Order: sequence, then structure tokens, then C-alpha cells
Amino acid sequence: MAAPSIVIALSKPGPGVLLPEWIKAMAKDPIVFACANPVPEIWPWDAKEAGAAIVATGRSDFPNQVNNSLGFPGIFRGTLDVRARTITDEMCFAAAQAMANHVGDRLAPDFILPNMDDWEVFPKEAASVAMKAIEQGLARIETTYDEEFQRASQIIKRSRTMTKRLMEEGFIPEPPEDDGSHPEVDMDTVNAAY
Repeated sequence: MAAPSIVIALSKPGPGVLLPEWIKAMAKDPIVFACANPVPEIWPWDAKEAGAAIVATGRSDFPNQVNNSLGFPGIFRGTLDVRARTITDEMCFAAAQAMANHVGDRLAPDFILPNMDDWEVFPKEAASVAMKAIEQGLARIETTYDEEFQRASQIIKRSRTMTKRLMEEGFIPEPPEDDGSHPEVDMDTVNAAY
């Protein structure tokens, strides 16, 4: 890892898979994607202490979670709404561009991606995916960006509201307690690092 600007790791749970001295040997202000789950190849605070300018992981309890769940709701919604025959790479790229546009001028080292609670990104992805499917001749239903954005927003909002209500009523149980199989994370350390 001597001299590169970026490392994207999707290898095995750490920590200790990527070492701080390797980060120090990278180019100035390196970008580190340590995406193994449930534990990244290097803890974000260790990567930052070693000089990383931007750190992303696969975990939702750290900033910059890299996860397919940021794309799938919008990609599938847009595909289904225009009854596209398939999902192409270009449709996925359209969703990624919508995500980048959604972040826009809020871009910061600890905010390179929206998080799962930022649900407004999904209708934007859906509308972009639908438009790309139409452009590629894959859609069985024609629509406009604005029509798809409104349709997707309504469907996604309704689903989120229903899920919240089911959780409040106890029909969807709380997640189980940690069984101890994952290392404890000291959130004071996490917060101090960010």
C-alpha cells in the first residue's frame, strides 16, 4: 500500500487486517474504505489517526456506511414502476449519480454518502433509474422524472410510516440484544475520533 491515494478493502473482518503504518505510507490525505463486516479491517479512528482524510466502513454506527441498501430501494422502485425488462449497469450508475447529487454541497469527510435514515435519496434514485430504463428502451411504461419521483416518494413514505407504526405497536420486535459475538465498540472513542 505504499503511495496509493485510495484503498478499498472488502476482505476479512478485523481489526488488524489493514495496519496504521500502511495507511501512513499512503499518499497525502488517503481515502480508506474498510468495508469488512461485522468489523472493518481497521477501526475508523485508527485509520484517521494514521492520516486518512476520509474513512468509510460497512457499518451503520460509523459515518460513511458503504452498503448496497443505499441503492437497492431506489433501483428496484424505479425498475418496477416502469416495468423494465432488466436492470442494466447504466441504470445502477444513474442511481449512483442521483445519490451523489443528493449529497451535493453537503459533501464532507464524514458525509460522502447519505445514511439509511436519509430516505429522500431513494425516490431520486428511482426516478433516475426509471428515466434511464426509458432511454434504453427497456421500460414497458412511459413516465416523466417528476411523475416517478412523486410516485416513488409516496410509496416509500407509506412503507416507512407503516413500518414505524408496526414497530410502535409491537408487531415488529426490537432487534435482539448483542450476543457477545461482536467486539464491543467504545462509542466515546468513536465520537472523539469524529
